Amino acid sequence: MLDLVAQKRPPAGLRPVLRRSIQAVMEHLGIADREVTVVLVSDRTIRQLKREHWPAEDIDETAATDVLSFPSWEPGDPFMPPHLGDIFISLDTAQRQAEARSQSLTREVALLASHGLTHLVGFDHPHAEGLGYEEGATGEEWQVFHASWQAAQQALTDI
Repeated sequence: MLDLVAQKRPPAGLRPVLRRSIQAVMEHLGIADREVTVVLVSDRTIRQLKREHWPAEDIDETAATDVLSFPSWEPGDPFMPPHLGDIFISLDTAQRQAEARSQSLTREVALLASHGLTHLVGFDHPHAEGLGYEEGATGEEWQVFHASWQAAQQALTDI
């Protein structure tokens, strides 16, 4: 289940598409009975969140990021709570990335949400250069992210 909080106004039609794509990823990951929150924010807000939660040496003060995940549990714990955590997506950065990829903002947000959800369940990857999540990134640690995005894409037939 998805709880969507829009601190920045999303494009028309994003909500139902995001719900479908997140549900598809949750089913793919075997967590369809859990909940996540996606919060749509500005670059300013996501920069502030990153400053508050990441070590100073890992932060470029001038750069926003596209997606941040905040799990509400520690993967590997024997008890998985009903709410897995929060995913923050900068609509400003997502818009720039969508334009660079020649795709819609709705599709970019769905990609970022699938990526953030995969982090919430405990997967990580090496840093990617360029547009954040790299569809062409290779290596075993990227495969679960690609599989999640493929599951999300199946729900995006109408965009």
